[in-house]
Amino acid sequence: MSDNEGTLHFDPRIQDPDKLQGLSRRGFIGSMMAGAAGLAGASTLLSPVQEAEAAPLPDLPDTPDGGAAPDDEAYWEKVAAQFLLRDGVIYMNSGTRGISPLSVHKAQTEAVEAVNSDPAMCWSTYFFSGMDQIRKDMAGFVGADVEEIAFTNSTTDGMGLGFMGLDLKRGDEILTTNYDYGWVKNMMAFRAKRDGLEFKMVDISDPSFRMLEDPQKVIDVVESGITSKTRFLTICHINYTDGFIMPVKEICEMARSKGIITLIDGAQPPGMMKLDMQDLGCDMYAGPGHKYMLAAQHTGFLFLRNDAADRIRPLVYTGSPDPDRAIEGARKLEQRGSTSYSDRISIGAALDFHNRLNPEAIEARLRYLSLRLRRGLKEIDGVTVYSSDDPRMSMALVSFSVKDLNPSDIVGRLWYRNPNIYIRTVGAAGGFSGVRATLHVMDTAEQVDILIDRIAGLAA
Repeated sequence: MSDNEGTLHFDPRIQDPDKLQGLSRRGFIGSMMAGAAGLAGASTLLSPVQEAEAAPLPDLPDTPDGGAAPDDEAYWEKVAAQFLLRDGVIYMNSGTRGISPLSVHKAQTEAVEAVNSDPAMCWSTYFFSGMDQIRKDMAGFVGADVEEIAFTNSTTDGMGLGFMGLDLKRGDEILTTNYDYGWVKNMMAFRAKRDGLEFKMVDISDPSFRMLEDPQKVIDVVESGITSKTRFLTICHINYTDGFIMPVKEICEMARSKGIITLIDGAQPPGMMKLDMQDLGCDMYAGPGHKYMLAAQHTGFLFLRNDAADRIRPLVYTGSPDPDRAIEGARKLEQRGSTSYSDRISIGAALDFHNRLNPEAIEARLRYLSLRLRRGLKEIDGVTVYSSDDPRMSMALVSFSVKDLNPSDIVGRLWYRNPNIYIRTVGAAGGFSGVRATLHVMDTAEQVDILIDRIAGLAA
């Protein structure tokens, strides 16, 4: 079998070719693979290639009990070394796509190779033994019962499964805010037109909503949009434009008291912060695997509370090898034919990565880095930071603008000068426009300081 050493595909602007070369067939198995328990399910596919010679690759550092301190730079720099970034690239866009660490990348590529080289792996497109463990790990990761988890292709896919499958009648009202994600609003408008529903949005576009001392103002505005005909409510957990954390628990509690079913757009939080679906109290919660969770693209999940499961119908239903378990609960929504074995394997490996570092320690680290960034930016004349310092209302997503500079110009000037800093532009209702840095464990305190210095130079 070919080592494929001459056919590795990568983007030299971002990825390190030497690290990728180490992931080729002969340089791959043996270092971190042995220590990744989420590759249980992947263990069967490794057996044909155990004889491969392993090139040395950096392993994760030993994690102290309870996780490393957020300011332990020596530890977190070793964690950052697990990513395939080349020297000179500072990647701060995990809110769009989280680059997978070595262990996840290896698990996924081995799974792809197994499917393409072993005809007996054809069953893996429908079911494989390790899937039950991955589902159990996913449920534990977000504080849910195992039967409340359906695997999806993305957050938007999960939002569609939950909303489009909900039993609604002509004249029912569906509610969101004008600050929520555009594709979700498009979905709601489409169904409203098709089924004769009333689509309503409350206005929280004013920037004052993101700089509150008390989130009660947001709760009150959302409640003001509810009438006796409201049957469905969706809000984002963390807004992707400015990082504002919505008071999800309070809003869901209020909606539940009125008999309204809730679906939360969780495009940012999974992998960024500790989640507990039971505590949040929502009926449904859709999240991605490819952002802060660091799994492959085309991965995600939908939490569907057990006592709400009967209200959601599958849009497509094909059954499974275990039909008695696939006609009830959340997993009925994922019975849509073939799926991607390698993508599912990447979820298990990503969960192992997070659990090994400790999710609470990751959250503390990201809060530490984002606070460092916000405070540094706020000291620069001409820079406006749109994220609150209140930990209830902000996390690892920091949006800002620089006077007299177009957001696209800021992004370009950061990327095309050394070191190359990767952030993105954002815009939203009410004329909001700026740039966004989303910090993760591939980022270091030194890199945060570099970004602050570069922005200070631009502002000057």
